Amino acid sequence: MRTNKPASANKPASANKPVSEDKPASADTPRSKWWDVVLLIVGGLLTTGGSYFATVVQTREQATVQKEDEQRKLFARLAGIKLVREQIYLSRFEARVFSDYHEERWHRAGEPKDALDLQEAQRWEHKGEDLAFEAAKNTQTLFEDLATMQTLFPETPKLREQCEPLYKFKTIELKTEVPHVGPIENVSQWKNGAQLEAQALVESEYGKPLDELLAYLRSQLPH
Repeated sequence: MRTNKPASANKPASANKPVSEDKPASADTPRSKWWDVVLLIVGGLLTTGGSYFATVVQTREQATVQKEDEQRKLFARLAGIKLVREQIYLSRFEARVFSDYHEERWHRAGEPKDALDLQEAQRWEHKGEDLAFEAAKNTQTLFEDLATMQTLFPETPKLREQCEPLYKFKTIELKTEVPHVGPIENVSQWKNGAQLEAQALVESEYGKPLDELLAYLRSQLPH
């Protein structure tokens, strides 16, 4: 005899499981996505900010190194200008001394034409004129470097004090003059004394101010 099974017996097993009314929460909810975006933005800002500040620090370090290098170069140029300046002015004074010396000898010899002393007097006079032009160029270079110095070193009262004598342009002449009377030997003695005066004058008026400026700048250079 054929027995009819209940209808529920023919349904799959899964059909008999109770259906849960609450579905599990998805991992990609709108709130979690928003938080991920925030973290991504913050991370990007931190990375960008760190890179920016690193670039700023590196740029400042490079600028500092470059400025220190320019300071040392300027110091070397001023030291070179000092040496050339002293030599130019010493040679210029000596040219005047030698010119006056030979001219006085020529006068005392009766001013003969084509005399060696006359030729020497003229030669030294022309050399003095050439040296005057060289002195002007040296002064121009000095002033240009002094202007550059004021942009590279801190402007302090001490620095202004050291620069003041260099900006004061004045004509410096030897105090002694060739003797027009007395024995001829006096002319030679005058020449020797005038050379010593010229050396002392160049050292005090042209060498010393730059020496003091260079000593101050050396103290300001990075060690």
